[in-house]
Amino acid sequence: MKKHANEWEHRLAGKPPVKNGFTSDLERKVRERIRMNTTTRRAPLRAAAAIMSMVILLGAGWWFRDDLKELLRPAERSDVPAALSKDPLADKEYELKVQQFEMSNTFEYTFKKPFFIRHPSVKLNIDTSPDDLYGDPEKFEAWFDAEQPDVVQVPVNVYAKLAADGKLSSLDTLAKANKADLQALHAPLVDYLRQAGGNGDVYGLSADMTSTALYVNEDVFAAHGVPLPDGDLSMAQILQLAARFQGSGVSGLAAVDRSNKFALVALAGQAGGLQTIAETEGDMKATLNSDAWKKVWTTVVDGYRDGWINQAKPVVYGKNGTTMAEIGKQDPFALGQVAMVVRSSDYYMNLKSYEQAGVMKSNWSTVPIRLDASATNQDAFLGTRTIYAVNANSSQADAAWALVQFVTGGAWRAGLNPDSFMYIQLLANKSAMDGASGKQWEAFYETAADPAKAAASAVSNASPRFIKANRSLYALGGEEMNAILNKSVPIDTALGDLQAKLNAELAAIGKEARP
Repeated sequence: MKKHANEWEHRLAGKPPVKNGFTSDLERKVRERIRMNTTTRRAPLRAAAAIMSMVILLGAGWWFRDDLKELLRPAERSDVPAALSKDPLADKEYELKVQQFEMSNTFEYTFKKPFFIRHPSVKLNIDTSPDDLYGDPEKFEAWFDAEQPDVVQVPVNVYAKLAADGKLSSLDTLAKANKADLQALHAPLVDYLRQAGGNGDVYGLSADMTSTALYVNEDVFAAHGVPLPDGDLSMAQILQLAARFQGSGVSGLAAVDRSNKFALVALAGQAGGLQTIAETEGDMKATLNSDAWKKVWTTVVDGYRDGWINQAKPVVYGKNGTTMAEIGKQDPFALGQVAMVVRSSDYYMNLKSYEQAGVMKSNWSTVPIRLDASATNQDAFLGTRTIYAVNANSSQADAAWALVQFVTGGAWRAGLNPDSFMYIQLLANKSAMDGASGKQWEAFYETAADPAKAAASAVSNASPRFIKANRSLYALGGEEMNAILNKSVPIDTALGDLQAKLNAELAAIGKEARP
């Protein structure tokens, strides 16, 4: 649940007429409907008409009896969702307090209405927490203790803190009590949540999944006679494949970050098992000046110099906002100027939006990236924006579990506009994805990241000191890459300078963190 995701959410059309998503009249009608017998006749006139027909037909003979029987049979209410007749919560009134951050409105505008239609006896009250608690588990926990929401939607570091402190209910226990299972969700993601929870239990579930894959413009490959990738590829193999487009008039691979050429080096090295920063007894040290890192730098530098790696200019945004079509027109991959790009699953949503806007017209697919067993960035290949969890002190755990199960199962997606952000995101429930476009998203589910390592990295990298450390790493790495390309500084010299400068900044960060 990153902040930029909220910018997508604002693209959703139509807000409810009142804050809770319903007019009072609509809420009353839905609540009355659940109490109806689903076999009630449609109207008295139907019965009256049937009786009149029977009187008339009696004179015509007994052979019409079967038609009369069918005519008089009470008709089922086809306008009442089938789920209502099987609602396990229908016999009791519930009122759940549900937390969401100020920057997010997914509960208010996406989940609340369809959940209420299925469970009219459950009222959801949205309790908004300040955004500045998002990255601070201790402050969020203090808010949580004071407010006592029944259900929360939080990032992984907050989830890990609440679970470790015994503040969340075991969803394994709730699932078993309600005769449900978690098999529909992507198994590695569930394992990731178990690991982040600390003791092997699942204390939260996710509706979305984040990952990274290789995006392939199939038309570019075909136009230049290069065979499409067959199976997963390591980052080293991706760079080798990209080099085949040298001199073809198009680039083989787009840079990972338009404003920082070092980002591709970091991604390739870390996916291959190389470490950027090591921590020993609380002290952080740079680990960048090595022969293995030099090899990665050399390959990427050659790609930039020879033109088979494309470094597009940063996107130009309009003063009054920028549409996805305008962004797509500045994207080399979407325009067929680049054969491949390595990006997160967020980019999948961009491309789907470009397609909707008529900008992306090429055939494209995704390919899994093969990670080294010791890859140090596995959280980039397996994770989630938001985790939904139940307060261990909730007195309405059955209703809270029903809400979490509904949100993470993806049933709400059926009624969404196909152009909306929530519709085109990567879902934790793979079966809820659009099978017709499977070649564009299946690779995200096939990348073999280690759930334990991904969870550990995600929690660690979310800490303030690691955020500062990584910010320094990328800023200094970008400077050294520019020095190599623009000033012909030798790679050996640049790596030595990067190591020394980063260590100095890591030492300062370490001092700040100490009491």
